[in-house]
Amino acid sequence: MKYSSLVQRVAPGDDPSAPDPWAVHELALIREANGEDIVFLSIGQEADEVTPAVIVDAAIESLKNGRHHYTQASGSDELRIALTKYHEKLTGQAVSIDNATVFAGAQNALFSVAQVLLEAGDEVLMLEPYYTTYSTTFAATGATIIEVPLLAANSYQLHVEQLLAAISKNTRLIVLNAPNNPMGQAYSMEQYQTIIDACIKHNIWLLIDAVYTDIVDPALLSHPQNIPGADKLLITVGSLSKSHRMTGWRMGWAIAPKELSGHLANLSMCMHYGLAPFIMDAAIVAIEQSTNTPLLVRELLDKRRHVALTEMGDIAPAVIHDTGMGMFIIVDVEPLKLTALDFAMQLLEKHAVAVLPCVGFGPTGKYLVRIGLCVDDDKLATACKQIQKFVKSLA
Repeated sequence: MKYSSLVQRVAPGDDPSAPDPWAVHELALIREANGEDIVFLSIGQEADEVTPAVIVDAAIESLKNGRHHYTQASGSDELRIALTKYHEKLTGQAVSIDNATVFAGAQNALFSVAQVLLEAGDEVLMLEPYYTTYSTTFAATGATIIEVPLLAANSYQLHVEQLLAAISKNTRLIVLNAPNNPMGQAYSMEQYQTIIDACIKHNIWLLIDAVYTDIVDPALLSHPQNIPGADKLLITVGSLSKSHRMTGWRMGWAIAPKELSGHLANLSMCMHYGLAPFIMDAAIVAIEQSTNTPLLVRELLDKRRHVALTEMGDIAPAVIHDTGMGMFIIVDVEPLKLTALDFAMQLLEKHAVAVLPCVGFGPTGKYLVRIGLCVDDDKLATACKQIQKFVKSLA
């Protein structure tokens, strides 16, 4: 039977022989199911934490009150009003309900934005390494991904001139993730100003994936939403997954210019025909009542970052990259003469620790290993000691 060309564009990789970025994690799950004690540092989800009770109770109460019928495709008015206030709190940008569209998680929001902005012949600029789903999310439209690599020689910091040099007459969208997953990099207001000036000049959309914003010290982040002209071309994607421990609830959104938001609502109508009202009711409670949860997540990550760095200590010749932001620490294993995948597989085999090789994050990820700060302190300390032991055995 025949399939559309979309199946190729959404496949994990163009090269069927390319390594599977989730192979180590999946093997670790199998070994755990067989009774082995595995420490999982391979995903960005707090393994020992749950959604706050006030949020769960709100969903249950909403269900009991019959809030399980159809709702408007763009999200309930009550939730979108709450989101506009939350967005203003995070970024300083005042927006209206007409700028907000609710989605089943940030991933759904990213995919939807791509669908209404891009088509075959367009180009999308993405900093690389990028989150593993980005390439298929934006390539699914038929657009071409143009990778702008962040270089180890520059400590994986963005040089804006490199990004601007990649702009062509076909560039339709620039995608930034701040803080970046996996590297944890953020961008200065001066960098944002230069990028937005270029977007205005060349009629390019700018999308910011800001799912980590609320769990990072505000002093470390810049927000470009109020730069003159940004309101005409900037889309901000957010989520409650990390900030409120709601990964499985699938609650995300896009804040965008009014006309674009209308197109997103039309797509939502034919894609999911509205989201579960009881989940939206719980999201309102999360935003308005569980306001301390993002700070608790931030403080816990900061503590665990200290634990991980202390326990790993000096792992030369491997190199640790840490910005103090996000849920991860990165280790460059190229000096060990191993790829990230080989390193991760051997670490799992010999020490029962699962980490994520960044082979699905773009070519630069070939030698980068992502370590999640998402297990309790004792497990994290034990795992990081094993990582140090393994590196020393290789060195």
